[in-house]
Amino acid sequence: MTEYGVFSDEGCVFVSDSADEAASKAEEYRAADGGYYADLISVDEMCQEHRDDEQPRRTCEACSA
Repeated sequence: MTEYGVFSDEGCVFVSDSADEAASKAEEYRAADGGYYADLISVDEMCQEHRDDEQPRRTCEACSA
């Protein structure tokens, strides 16, 4: 099963098994600060191999090492 994470500059802040739910939560985070840090909030697939470390698939630190 694919999981999706919402990431801020501080790391993963939300995980869902629905891309739509993750995107919706990301919009909530973007709206919470008036859009000031909107470009720092992103949604990405979670790396299944390193899920417990909450790593995004395309930028997983463990996989990229």
